[in-house]
Amino acid sequence: MAKPTSVESLLRSHFAAARSERTSAASTVGGAADRLAVRTWQQTRLATTHAALLKSPKYGPATTFFLTELYSAADLTQRDADIERVIKILVKFLPDKALHTLAAALEMDALSEYMDGLMAVQLRAAQPSNKSLVITEASYLAAYRAMGRFDLRLRQIELTEDIGLALDKLSRLPLLRRLLRMMSGPAQMGGVGSLHAFLERGYAAFAHMGGAKEFINAIVTQEREEHDRLAR
Repeated sequence: MAKPTSVESLLRSHFAAARSERTSAASTVGGAADRLAVRTWQQTRLATTHAALLKSPKYGPATTFFLTELYSAADLTQRDADIERVIKILVKFLPDKALHTLAAALEMDALSEYMDGLMAVQLRAAQPSNKSLVITEASYLAAYRAMGRFDLRLRQIELTEDIGLALDKLSRLPLLRRLLRMMSGPAQMGGVGSLHAFLERGYAAFAHMGGAKEFINAIVTQEREEHDRLAR
């Protein structure tokens, strides 16, 4: 039975929003550099906040996946191209739970790109020069408060929790493990190997934990505390 077309529409909508934000940021050299500066600074902050999880033998792989893959400072051009090419195939073959998890991941990606764009604008406004953007604790705090949109930041944290819980459930499905293994060769031959590798890394990181509720609670609690600290 075919999946509801609304699922495919949802995937395409979030994907298009994320790619549009990336394209807009990359349209000028300065915009691209400012976005990269924001993402690099925030990745460093995340690694500091969640240092204990990163060092944990049990939770380290999943923490790395969250901090460097679900929120990435890398060039995602190839992964974007892969997703665009195979959305219709994913809708046809992946289970509903996996599709809704992917939709949540794409929504978070689009939201992160949008929020990073707003943050870059605020930081640049406070540093009106052609020099490279310099971000400090003080300048980031001021920009965070000036930017507002705390509702969207809380939505990011909510999506983090939803995605984590969903990945935990998916990692317990032997059928999905077999499906990913079976699709490895075709994915490489079809030119979407980077997307397939991304999915495999996420599955492996969560399967490695053998239960992710403690990990997810730690991530979400610490991110909410960080938001409260910055917003007050």
